[in-house]
Amino acid sequence: MGSTSVVEIASLITATLSGDPEVRVSGVSLNSNTVEENELFAALPGRTAHGIVFVSQAITRGASAILTDSAGVKWLEQSDLHIELPVVMVSDPRASLGSVCKLVYADPAGGMILLGITGTNGKSTTSSMIYQAARAVGIRAGLIGTLATVMDGEEVGSVRTTPEAPDLFRTIARMKNGGVKLIVMEVSSIALSEHRVNAVEFDCVGFTNLSHDHLDYHDSMVEYFSAKSQLFSQRFARSALICTDSSWGMKLSKSIAIPFESVGNVGSPDWKITENHDGGSWLLRGPRYETHMNSLAMSGTMNAVNAALALAMLDQVGIHGSEVVKAICGATVPGRAELVGTRDGVSVFVDYAHSPESIQEFLAGLKSQSRGRIITVVGAGGDRDASKRVEMGQVGANGSDVFIVTDDNPRSEDPSVIRQQLLAGAVEVSDCEVLEMGDRRMAIAKALESAHGHDVVAILGKGHERGQEIHGHVIEFSDIDVVTEMLQGGNLND
Repeated sequence: MGSTSVVEIASLITATLSGDPEVRVSGVSLNSNTVEENELFAALPGRTAHGIVFVSQAITRGASAILTDSAGVKWLEQSDLHIELPVVMVSDPRASLGSVCKLVYADPAGGMILLGITGTNGKSTTSSMIYQAARAVGIRAGLIGTLATVMDGEEVGSVRTTPEAPDLFRTIARMKNGGVKLIVMEVSSIALSEHRVNAVEFDCVGFTNLSHDHLDYHDSMVEYFSAKSQLFSQRFARSALICTDSSWGMKLSKSIAIPFESVGNVGSPDWKITENHDGGSWLLRGPRYETHMNSLAMSGTMNAVNAALALAMLDQVGIHGSEVVKAICGATVPGRAELVGTRDGVSVFVDYAHSPESIQEFLAGLKSQSRGRIITVVGAGGDRDASKRVEMGQVGANGSDVFIVTDDNPRSEDPSVIRQQLLAGAVEVSDCEVLEMGDRRMAIAKALESAHGHDVVAILGKGHERGQEIHGHVIEFSDIDVVTEMLQGGNLND
């Protein structure tokens, strides 16, 4: 990798530069504990502290320059430190960080196909379908998202849905150097609000849906929608696919200023997905071709729409054909509508559903295919949007015959308080048996013990996660592993 002078950086973002203008940087980092030699340390204002207070650690590790704001410069001037490194000062360094990273990492996405997906539900499923389909037809592909960051089959970890700009551009550069030709990534509303994808140019972006979530971060659904909508502009994308099954999707389709096509199973979208009379296959009619999707590995209308969105986005960038359709129909995603196993006629699913709409849709899909009862286990995450919990309990109980409220990731909150909020909604449903069992393992065991005949058990909320966050500690816990162990004959009460 080459290097970039700090004067080039300052000129690009119209910043004030103090110190040696010819100092060069070979990378960018926000983290004083991981910054490497000759990298630019970006000291940004944070929720609890300004990044500049960690500048000594960054210098010790070899940082060669600093990017910060006026507050950071003021702190340096008032401190006892004698900083000899050049300092690049700009009013909003976070907003400028993407452009800086693009320069330093030499526009790594250039010459690659870059796809971005946003929405409350379905981002991971749709992006995984695209990734799997691209690889199935011989395209070296990368995936960046909630589940993992994967480079052509090699998992390289994932900390958050959308990485911070330095990590994102570094990852894209690594993928390009590894021969990757297509990258699909999830783009969260928080990432858009925090400018993490600034200076990223997508060939095509997709919108899945919007429903009640993240209102602990966004003040309202309108603000939440506004954050998502930023992605659908010339600033970020050349074209778009929008699922118009929801009112928010319709609203986006009426305000978008870049070329787009609509997709869905409601109304008359450009790409219309309809279930065939046999109830097990789907027909997708698009503006350039139509195809039958037989035996989707991931059941339910929502996943059929996700598959249609994936096919339409790939078609938008010139990737289509029977092998693409076959790969998407056969795609599976860990912890997303995952049939973990069966025992004595009982089917057990694990899914990441943790918003009212996703819970409602997932349970409705199970009920439409089940000849028995629906037994659901669900909790709600702590230190997250609490305003959705009562509705989660209500729609969960409404879609279930037995509804067991348990703990998810309580984090710093009192788990019993979270459960009471879910129960407040659940008890409003008169024809559902509602139980409370804080220990998640015991709740899963209770669900499996209660199931018989053709019942379906749904373990919701954590999906692929392999840990449970409780008061600052993460204990090892996987819904998938627990269910697998119990189905294989382990003592349900261990």
